Amino acid sequence: MFTRIDRYILRQILGPLFTTLGVAALLLILERMLKLFDFVVNQGGPVEVVFQMLANQIPHYLGLALPVGLLLGTLLAFRKISLSSEYDAIVSSGVGLPRLMRPVLFLSLVMMLVNTVLVGWVQPYGRYAYRNLVFDLRSGALGASIRVGEFVDIGDNITLMIEESRQQGAELIGIFLERRDQDNTISVTAERGGFYATGDDQTILLRLYNGVLVDLNESQNKPRVLSFDQQDLTVTLPAKETFRDRGGEQLELTLPELNRERYNPELSVAELNAFNANFHWRLMHSVTFLVLPFLAIPMGLTNKRTGRGTGIVVGLSLLILYNEFMEAMETAVSAGASPYATTWLLFGIFTVISLFFFRIAAYRVGGEPLAWIDKSWAVISGPIKKVSKRLMGVSD
Repeated sequence: MFTRIDRYILRQILGPLFTTLGVAALLLILERMLKLFDFVVNQGGPVEVVFQMLANQIPHYLGLALPVGLLLGTLLAFRKISLSSEYDAIVSSGVGLPRLMRPVLFLSLVMMLVNTVLVGWVQPYGRYAYRNLVFDLRSGALGASIRVGEFVDIGDNITLMIEESRQQGAELIGIFLERRDQDNTISVTAERGGFYATGDDQTILLRLYNGVLVDLNESQNKPRVLSFDQQDLTVTLPAKETFRDRGGEQLELTLPELNRERYNPELSVAELNAFNANFHWRLMHSVTFLVLPFLAIPMGLTNKRTGRGTGIVVGLSLLILYNEFMEAMETAVSAGASPYATTWLLFGIFTVISLFFFRIAAYRVGGEPLAWIDKSWAVISGPIKKVSKRLMGVSD
């Protein structure tokens, strides 16, 4: 299906593409990890849940990084073969730039399908699982960490305080516990102890060693005092609230569900507009992958003599602006605007600009789409360089 040149072009693209994806995803994950650690610690939840929450956020970060990865991968690949004169050799052999687009468009099609699966199915389920974990943390369903030196309520009418925690909470040292009923209060102190699971999710077992139990009953004249080597206490946890079903908002709906709900007569106009806006945004986000090569390739082709990186700056700037306008168009459609006069109009403008740059690079002899930027910069920077040289000469 592919010639040796096609396979070579793909190899040149895949290297920077995967590097960009890895770096972008890592930066986003690290930034998010700090916030999640702070949130989980403040909620008193186990640290392990941070990594579960991050795993559910990875599809979202991949959706952000894929367009940047494809743009930079293609741009840097063609910049490399352009600076090394390989591009001139390929074109001189009779293979034009439109023919070199074939492997790039094939890669774009594959990435478009991957992105469609991500935004259409994987991200909604990941977002729902993430919010379910947030709900469990806030409701205490994941089990709050016992804070050392503080009185903590664990279950109905039970207060616990420990002096020291070891082995990540598996062993508790210096325990005080008080359980209050209607006519009875039990206070317990123990040298050490720990929590153990039971067959019931709503109860846990607190096993205490080397302690004293004081049973104070209003019907008795004096409290009963009991010394023990080992004592088991069953703690009933608060009833766990059930999280809502998936689909509380448009971001948790899969693409077919979103398409169905945007015609639901039982929904309000605001909800229908929100579903419609997100549906068209997802479609445009995926179809954009087929346009990115037409922007990336002319931005990557550069003059061997100067070797300026103007195309990298312009290409990334256009993609960032395009993404910002995409968000603005989704907001406009949510407010009642037509998706064809906003979202798809933006897509059309971006496509025309990309094809315009590609046409210059493919069909004009020595075509450089950004040559006017380099000339303008030369005009502007010329006087600045002269003044700088004169100032440096005076200072010497």
